[in-house]
Amino acid sequence: MKSLRIIQDEHRAITAVIEGLRHLVKAVRDGRMAPDHALFGAMFHYIETFPERLHHAKEDDYLFARLRMRRPEVTPVLDALSREHRIGRERFDELKAKWERFRDDPGALDAFADGVERYSHFHWKHMRREEDEVFPLAREALTAEDWQAIDAAFASNEDPIVGVPASKAFHGLFRKIVAIAPPPFGVGPEAGLGR
Repeated sequence: MKSLRIIQDEHRAITAVIEGLRHLVKAVRDGRMAPDHALFGAMFHYIETFPERLHHAKEDDYLFARLRMRRPEVTPVLDALSREHRIGRERFDELKAKWERFRDDPGALDAFADGVERYSHFHWKHMRREEDEVFPLAREALTAEDWQAIDAAFASNEDPIVGVPASKAFHGLFRKIVAIAPPPFGVGPEAGLGR
């Protein structure tokens, strides 16, 4: 069941990035800092590269697929979560477009900020549902052989924040994000905001 720990670690890293994004946007909105579009861009790159392309796909292809085989009655829950993965990608694209509008037009800050809040809330509910509903079912229903395949898939993740090898650029990004995000995801919320 190593993969459940990996997924939880990845959820914490994803949450730290999204919480860091929320707090950066709030600081800009409150006039406590100027927009750091390089940092916003790095955060969007992380979200696009890791959770939206790799993490969610492996949940669908390995954890959910094995659980469907062992517990077909939970298929509606798993289908709903897979649908949320697709919706999350769409919402990410919409949010990225709002950031790009804000980058070109500072008057678009409110729409961007509102989009960040909606995206954050969506992901928080989704991750809670996976951990609170799917993890207990998986622990109960999956076999050692299932776990071996799932663990191998998730162990191969090279999350630039929680995995190895991690690039220096992503380590630097993560340090900045942790300084911004509030506990328990970081050491912020006010650290690094130039107060």
